[in-house]
Amino acid sequence: MRKALLSLCAAVVAALSVSSTALASPFQEPCRADYQIQLRYDEQERRVQGRESIRYTNTTRDDIPDLQFHLYWNAFANDRSTHLIESGGVTRGGLIKDGEFGWTRITSVLVDGEELIGSLEHIALDDGNKDDRSVARVRLKKPIKGGAAQVIEVRWEARMPRVRRRTGYKDDFLFVAQWFPKLGVWEQSNGWNCHQFHASTEFYSNYGWYDVELDLPAKYEGKIGASGVQEGPARVDNGRVVTRFLAPGAADRQELDRIGKRPAVHDFTWTADPDYVVYRDTFHWDEWAQRFSSEVDRVALALGRARDEVRVRDVDVTVLIQPERTAQALRHFDATCTALFFYGLWWGEYPYEHITCVDPAWGGGAAGGMEYPTLFTAGTDLWARSIQQNPESVTVHEAGHQFWYGLVGNNEFEAGWMDEGFNTFTQNDALWLRYGPSARTTNYAGLHYDGVALVGVQSPLPKVYGLDVVPATDVLRWWRDQPLLSFSRSRVDQRHSERNGYLLDPDTDQVDCHGWLYANSTSYRVNSYRRTANALRSLEGLVGSERFLRGMRKYSEEWRYNHPYPDDFFRTFQQGAEVDVQWYFDQAFRSTATVDWQLSVSETQIKALRGWVPDSQGNFTAAPKAAEEAPQWRPDILIKRKGELLLPLEVEARWADGHVVRRAWTRDDQLRSTWWKPFKSDETRAAKLESVVLDPDRRWTFDTNLANNAWYAEKDQATPWRHAERTWAHWTHVLHWIGGIGG
Repeated sequence: MRKALLSLCAAVVAALSVSSTALASPFQEPCRADYQIQLRYDEQERRVQGRESIRYTNTTRDDIPDLQFHLYWNAFANDRSTHLIESGGVTRGGLIKDGEFGWTRITSVLVDGEELIGSLEHIALDDGNKDDRSVARVRLKKPIKGGAAQVIEVRWEARMPRVRRRTGYKDDFLFVAQWFPKLGVWEQSNGWNCHQFHASTEFYSNYGWYDVELDLPAKYEGKIGASGVQEGPARVDNGRVVTRFLAPGAADRQELDRIGKRPAVHDFTWTADPDYVVYRDTFHWDEWAQRFSSEVDRVALALGRARDEVRVRDVDVTVLIQPERTAQALRHFDATCTALFFYGLWWGEYPYEHITCVDPAWGGGAAGGMEYPTLFTAGTDLWARSIQQNPESVTVHEAGHQFWYGLVGNNEFEAGWMDEGFNTFTQNDALWLRYGPSARTTNYAGLHYDGVALVGVQSPLPKVYGLDVVPATDVLRWWRDQPLLSFSRSRVDQRHSERNGYLLDPDTDQVDCHGWLYANSTSYRVNSYRRTANALRSLEGLVGSERFLRGMRKYSEEWRYNHPYPDDFFRTFQQGAEVDVQWYFDQAFRSTATVDWQLSVSETQIKALRGWVPDSQGNFTAAPKAAEEAPQWRPDILIKRKGELLLPLEVEARWADGHVVRRAWTRDDQLRSTWWKPFKSDETRAAKLESVVLDPDRRWTFDTNLANNAWYAEKDQATPWRHAERTWAHWTHVLHWIGGIGG
């Protein structure tokens, strides 16, 4: 009996231990928020009446004492909001004019039949701005216990803003994002994570299911798009159309995705425009896998999986496009498929049956280039050419957010780089594989010329008393420059843009920073997008492409429908890649360290030895005559490091006789010295050096100046003269034009 009791106690202790470990695990299932929403839109007043029922499931051990809601449209209520103060009053769509502001007001909060609206207060925990009303708190009569669920009934009214940043109206065009009172994220032991709406941040919310009914004027019938899929036919009555969307769709809710998880989303967005032209088609995996068979094989081999194990599902695609741009519908579709194929192949399939690509109306471009679950907005112009990859690049990027942010739901307020930077990196690889290099083009009066001027000219005529005699308009530049005569074609590898963007501001802030705490908008964009992509590119060079793919795949699958933070990424990547590179993450993401390697090379011809030399027995004999000794050359190679970023560096030396030597400057050696000579003073060869190159495999993209990373015995004489000739021809043309005053 005693033995049985001891065994029972041990089992209970073990069970408690397992339970405690599970709760403390970084992979704990997050809290869940399921929404049922009904909305009615009055276009005369631009008013919204809404109600929502939220089933909130507290999966933590904490008792939740209150509720915190995002009220994003209050960022556009007046010019005293935190969002507009931080942006200087200027949004993506320009200055908000009188009559274009919007707002949101909660009118009722019911929990267990009790009205709690009397306890509602607006809070500004980030900056203390009493005029910012983008977050509201409601105190509960009884806390939501750990492990329990609670239904919350909310009613609200709102005025839709003019599209100036992401959301709003432009005439009949509606793009409605972040439109309902949305709960923040309760994090175990940390409480609510519910930041104000800052100018340099996006969003963060719990996963769940959405059931949304939209009541709109009848003119929008058949021209409504939304997250998820439409459930049943729309109803038209009394000049109104009522339609219902489920996100994820009903079929997706019944199935597990290919990694064994049930699909969910963490937001819902909708759009409507009577002018939309609706284009529908289907992404078919088999067609793309056949076209890019070698890439499928590469990924399967790297992951150690069968080819069939990396396949992804077919997906229905809808493109809602403006009538004047219908010729681009197929290009939008193809770019969406590019993201579904490559992102799905690399990071795991898109688990939903449908995706919608939206082309915003003219004048509503401020809603463009944004991502929401199963729906995103692109951006283009009427005469965009495929060679410049517009709209392809923005479409791939925004569709790609279905993975980085959509499926791996990081906190975009505090670590936006974990989706923007990851997505930028992946986008550039996908664009390169699908479309090849992009063309640099010049825009003249809305037309795109395939080429760029070798010399920039800001004004067509000299300034008189500091004033431009003739403004440099697009039409005037076309007349003056005659691009067919003076421009040069240029092709760009999109992956190089990562380093170019990083160099705009390489060391003001570290990557891992809250979005609104960067020094300025430039630092935010550099670090969240290009510098992160640049760091991932070098990480791939550090660990190798196969390990990199395995590390990123483990992270993307492990954290699907969850909320990872930077340490979660660092840890999970290293587990998947089977590497220990925490030092790299600390320097690349959590410091402002940069590096500039500098190379200097010289050679010395060894003079003939004079005097006496010992033989093997120690006897001295006369040195051979110079004519009898083959000439020898001694390389003198010096590498310097400026900056604090320490990365193992290879140097490759080539000699005229074909001899090649590679040597490595380790991180440990760099800690001891800022300079290194890879060849000893007694190393000589009969042949002369042909070239010396630092980082010959181009593993690293952090070097702030690549111009001093290579040395060649023979200089390129032709290229400078070709460039000089074209520059001279361009200036000659411009000066002739000015001399004749355009005639």
